[in-house]
Amino acid sequence: MTSQQPDTGERQPITIDAVPWDMFVDPDDPERPAGPFIRWLVDPASGNRVVQVKSWPGREPDPHWHLSDTLYIVTKGELHIRGEEPYQVGDIRWVRGGFAYGAETSGTEEVEYLFISLGPYDKFDPDEFPPPLGRWDDPSTWVEGYPQVHRRTLLQHDPRRDDSAPCAPADWVGVAD
Repeated sequence: MTSQQPDTGERQPITIDAVPWDMFVDPDDPERPAGPFIRWLVDPASGNRVVQVKSWPGREPDPHWHLSDTLYIVTKGELHIRGEEPYQVGDIRWVRGGFAYGAETSGTEEVEYLFISLGPYDKFDPDEFPPPLGRWDDPSTWVEGYPQVHRRTLLQHDPRRDDSAPCAPADWVGVAD
């Protein structure tokens, strides 16, 4: 008895660049201005959110918080978040679910980053729904002993530009500890 694999056609790798850019429109807030550009890298129907984001200078969404921890990995430009030092290419930002933070903006050029939600994506206005772990603009609300934001540099140098550059990751740094 022999088993046959189904004919799935020619296999080809899928690259991020092959995924088309879409303009983000918030289905829960139709009055919100459209933007930024996004590429869904994991189907949102799976319950996960993995998105490549491209934003332009001057775009400034409202402060907010999410139920789940979120990761940002900067891949181009500079990411600014109110109350934090700018994030550069290769930097990772990990925010605890339940901590409200200021708007994500770019530097003088557009910024691109991967946004990964580690659970339900729900987004809340901190003025309407008080965040359980505090607000970036009010340290008296921070939960003591529980850093809300971590940052790390993924690579100290870009090995594609300098073959002799070391790829030593830095340590996690708690912004709020």
